[in-house]
Amino acid sequence: MDSVDHSAYRVPTGRPFLLNELYSRLAGVGELIGALQVPADPTEYEEIADSLYALFNVARNLAPDRNATGCDLHPKGAVDTEAPAGWGRCLLCNSHRRTGRPDVKAAPRTPRHNWAVPPPPYDHAVLAQTMAQINDLAAEINYRSEDETFVHLGDLTHAAFVVARELSRPRNSSGCAQHPGAPVDPTAPGGPQCLFCQGQARRRQKGPPTVVIRPSRPVPRYERRRMPRPPSPPGNG
Repeated sequence: MDSVDHSAYRVPTGRPFLLNELYSRLAGVGELIGALQVPADPTEYEEIADSLYALFNVARNLAPDRNATGCDLHPKGAVDTEAPAGWGRCLLCNSHRRTGRPDVKAAPRTPRHNWAVPPPPYDHAVLAQTMAQINDLAAEINYRSEDETFVHLGDLTHAAFVVARELSRPRNSSGCAQHPGAPVDPTAPGGPQCLFCQGQARRRQKGPPTVVIRPSRPVPRYERRRMPRPPSPPGNG
């Protein structure tokens, strides 16, 4: 009888529990999004954003560790915010590289994220499309899936969380990109305008305000009065 070759693969510790939690949380998020009536109020997306962040934490724990430095030697080290072009983000490794190279220049600063951040605009259609990709990927995942699959799942869940978080922000009531929550002057020429922008325009036209310094009143002179000496008792002369 031929012997059966058993695979040397071992399921990572905690993966079955995390997968069950992933499916459970994913179903809950789907119910919340399905109950929305589009267009929805921003406050209705707050619970969805919280649920998606919890779902992202589960997906992040399923994926391999992704550190901020991207360095195998110093995964928890400091991040070099002035790293030159083509260098890594580990401050310790870059400090060794800079030794004897004082002329090295920092690369242009670009936003870097550990997980995927989708570009704007952020609307309900983008959220629904991202959730459809998450559901399709989650249906194919199993205990033996490659690490890259779990990394892709983490990126998708983080992207969905970012979209929901932006949808939960208050709407621009003033129509002003600089002061979205500012009060509005309904009597302004040409229609309602941002009150803060109007104040800035007036200051540019009229210049800084003139401060009139009034002379202060003279301080009354205080003269110390001498108290009369008490009379001497009789017989002390």
